[in-house]
Amino acid sequence: MGEAKIPFLFVGNQRCLDFINTQIVLNGRPVDLLATFSDLVTWLVQVDLLSGEEGKKIERQWGKQVEGTETLEQARAFRVTLREMVERIADGRPIPPAAIEAINGTLRYRIGYPKLMRRNGKFERGYLAESQEANQVLGLLGEVATDLLCACDHSLIKKCQNPLCVLFFYDTTKNHARHWCSMTLCGNRSKVAAHYRRHRSQST
Repeated sequence: MGEAKIPFLFVGNQRCLDFINTQIVLNGRPVDLLATFSDLVTWLVQVDLLSGEEGKKIERQWGKQVEGTETLEQARAFRVTLREMVERIADGRPIPPAAIEAINGTLRYRIGYPKLMRRNGKFERGYLAESQEANQVLGLLGEVATDLLCACDHSLIKKCQNPLCVLFFYDTTKNHARHWCSMTLCGNRSKVAAHYRRHRSQST
């Protein structure tokens, strides 16, 4: 029996950050949640960048083809660029021109057209992707990166304060005082560790 897949983490409050967060650290070791082209397509479906039907069609066409593998490698390389960019943003440093060039490079793959959708009684602007090539899904990743830079307050893009964690998030809390990717993953552990250190220092 193969190992169970680790579910994607959606703690970033922004799809570009959630994409970056598909690379995690588990038990002190780096883990890539995008192990296959199918994983990439599944992630795109789960964040509503592709419909379920679009995802199935793309998987059928390229899931076992070299084009799918090449697209996965391109997506991973783009993720590295985005991580480096977001690290700079979180540190208050300027965004390098190379990151903008990389985003524009992925946007060139985007093919499709906008559509009006009704969801939960409200209208939303959507996008119908008509993929003729596997690498056209890279355009979707370029769009979420563009959204991060154009629609988000860069001062609220933060890295989890657990030094062992590599996750990023967009702080939408009322007072913008969020410190952890999530209380479950890191916050509670850090509080317990701090309590232990205080108790130990008081007893010595």
